[in-house]
Amino acid sequence: MQTIRDIRQSNEGVVIPSSYTANGWSSVLSHEMNVLFQAFCYVTTKYETKAEMEAALKGFKALEGTFTAPVKKQFKSEEDYNGYVNLLNRFKAFLSRSNYEYPTSLEEAVALFEKWGLIIDKGDVWDVPVYPFPDAADLFQLNEAETLALAHVKLEALVHPIFSRLIMMLHERDENSFTLSKAELKSMLNTNDEMLAEVLIKLTPYMEKAVEGILEIPEDESMTFTVVWERVYEDFLGEQFSKNVQ
Repeated sequence: MQTIRDIRQSNEGVVIPSSYTANGWSSVLSHEMNVLFQAFCYVTTKYETKAEMEAALKGFKALEGTFTAPVKKQFKSEEDYNGYVNLLNRFKAFLSRSNYEYPTSLEEAVALFEKWGLIIDKGDVWDVPVYPFPDAADLFQLNEAETLALAHVKLEALVHPIFSRLIMMLHERDENSFTLSKAELKSMLNTNDEMLAEVLIKLTPYMEKAVEGILEIPEDESMTFTVVWERVYEDFLGEQFSKNVQ
């Protein structure tokens, strides 16, 4: 097993395992529990003893008052309060379906993380797995919609980095229209047929006009497509290239 403590020396920033999102955890856990996991990644990267880690966790403002009953005065409006309570109750019901109780304290939340394998108690210190990483689908009772949603999350986690690479490579050409074969695209991205198909599906909404029968086109046959960069800037690249939008 590889853990954060194994690799933290070679990483100047905070190590957050990508599988936390890819394996569904950020989708199924509450906001507070997501914040707590990120805090654990921070203290595991930065501190040497469990005592130091506990002190740092208790010092995070973002964790103040978490896992206690919400109070209306903590919210800007009654609408915000009711919305939070509804989300919290949905998450409690989700946990209850799998015979887990929503934590009422930081200590109870830590105990759940240990039970799920999100953190490892090594006696005098905690650690966080990087690989292999637990899969939320193996630990919770999911309905059909949730199962499909988590499968999509996992696929997106695999496709997104390759799609990002394609977008950057195309953008560097400073063009709108491209003529490329699947063989050329696979070589550019160093990927396989299955992953390229997913990337092309993801690229299609950003084309001026979809390429007809794109998945059936022979590997060595060139296809021409035009990227509408404004859609990319808005949906994908965010502020990085926003200055280029006229």
